[in-house]
Amino acid sequence: MTKKLWPAELAVQALQEEGVDTMFGLLGGHIQPIMDYAYRAGIRVIMVRHEQAAVHAADGYARIMKKPGVCFATGGPGMLNMITGIHMAYVSRTPMVCLFGGHKEKESHRGAIQEAYAAELCKSITKWTVRVTDPAMASHFIRKAFRDAMTPPYGPVGIEFPLDTFNFEPVDPASQVAYLPGPWRQGQPGKRATDPASARRAVEILAAAKRPLIMAGEGIHWSGAGPQMQALAERLQIPLNVRRLGRGAIREDHPLAISGGARKQVVSEADVVLLAGLQVNYLESFGEWKTNARFIQLQSCSEDVLLSLPTALEIVADPGVVLEQMLAVDAQPVALAERPAWVDRAATLQQQFLESMADGARKVAQEAPIHPRWLSKIVSDLASPDMTLVFDSFTASTFLGEQLLASQSGQVLDAGLSAAFGHGIGMGIGAKLARRDDRVLVMMGDAGIGLGGGDIETAVRYGLPVVYLVYNDSTFCAGLEQYCYGENFRVLGPEAHKGFRLTQDVRYDLMFEPLGCHVEHVENPADIAAAVERAFASGKTAVINLIGTRHVQHPLYDTATAREMFWHLPPDEVEAPTRKRHHEIHYPRYHNGVRP
Repeated sequence: MTKKLWPAELAVQALQEEGVDTMFGLLGGHIQPIMDYAYRAGIRVIMVRHEQAAVHAADGYARIMKKPGVCFATGGPGMLNMITGIHMAYVSRTPMVCLFGGHKEKESHRGAIQEAYAAELCKSITKWTVRVTDPAMASHFIRKAFRDAMTPPYGPVGIEFPLDTFNFEPVDPASQVAYLPGPWRQGQPGKRATDPASARRAVEILAAAKRPLIMAGEGIHWSGAGPQMQALAERLQIPLNVRRLGRGAIREDHPLAISGGARKQVVSEADVVLLAGLQVNYLESFGEWKTNARFIQLQSCSEDVLLSLPTALEIVADPGVVLEQMLAVDAQPVALAERPAWVDRAATLQQQFLESMADGARKVAQEAPIHPRWLSKIVSDLASPDMTLVFDSFTASTFLGEQLLASQSGQVLDAGLSAAFGHGIGMGIGAKLARRDDRVLVMMGDAGIGLGGGDIETAVRYGLPVVYLVYNDSTFCAGLEQYCYGENFRVLGPEAHKGFRLTQDVRYDLMFEPLGCHVEHVENPADIAAAVERAFASGKTAVINLIGTRHVQHPLYDTATAREMFWHLPPDEVEAPTRKRHHEIHYPRYHNGVRP
């Protein structure tokens, strides 16, 4: 007679059959059975202080390992604390499997403890979420979750386990429905190719172009297509720009690489652009580039094909496989005589951008409090190929993103379209577990460490030498005081209590030193590099408290994207930069010349 097993044990076996060896979460009665069996099965369980950190850690882990991250929490508040992290994973296209404890089914709508319904709450931020009320179906949904999370477009999937109906008593493993225990498939599924004619046509269009450009994104990272893309660019001599998670898939100091700061002009002059694995969204101006170029759209899923671009060719397939197919096509540039001039033009624009960055950094090198542009230059100089960087600072991360020349795929992890903060603590933990031999640096803001700083203790507890560099400018949204609201946020009235400012110069280093962290306090710009090197050399979780200036304008403020942030304020009360940019320029532009 087959030995009966607790459903939670069967669920953990199903997780292990999907290759799960690491999980991130926080205990609670409704998830306890699965958590306990995960421990007993030898899965590495990382117990965090807040469920949001568990999701961010699973997110960072998944992005680097290129497989679904797994996170868990108890029902009700535990699940709800995961929402922000799940949303970040969803908009970032990170594959994850989220396991939720659930209140008892028999107590539904009767005032049950921690009653909440994950399937309803998570329906807009997961590919799907299901409440498993029959234990015989649990393993089926676990297997399906891993498959669907890794089916383009990638994303998180949720499974909720009501404590009573799911784990009420041991069951016969043979009673499982729609599930074949053990390996059900030999090898990995094949990746989708395009038809040979389309691959050839793509090469012919690029070869015939006078001023071609490659713009790539996260799809290049997930498909591991960096080498193929570099080979194609070198063969046809095409400048290229790689964005988002794909940064570093081709080293950004490569002669054909152009940075984001040079891209706008290159795009405007290009006649053909290959979009490869780049999700064109808000971060890419929705593709509303000022250019006469035709586009080749190579995307892993039809959802990412932009319908508003003049498209010479559309290919929906795995970018890495298609690039291999393109490399197999024997073609040389038709417009060979004009190609060197175009490559030189792109290289000149790139060099001008790099020189402007270097010049901008030199101008603020001696400033104290420290300017984020100088900080970013120092961190960029230290960023070797074995360093993973997590961006979690509204101000400092923006400057670092401009300055950095990435050198490995997935080197830069950020919040993406979520634009949330506080994720860096957990994401740094996940990144370090995925890249044990890498140095991991998290560029934090004081807002982020205030939100998620409790999980620095988690990094300490598990012996993870992550360096948390806190750009401490003692405010939310640096520069808004001078840009818009006036001294002490006078526009907001006498009860504003200094508006968005925080307690001045908090010593975050001293907060975390008692935990056993290596700590540094930096006020002098000349001391930054040595402090970072000491932090890494310590072999400990480290917190660097760096006093930065709040008197710096974020590039976002002037843009048309930010217009609705300021239009409602009286033009005669706001500071001159806001009035001139938003009330006198942007408002009339969008309101038929009428001023507010």
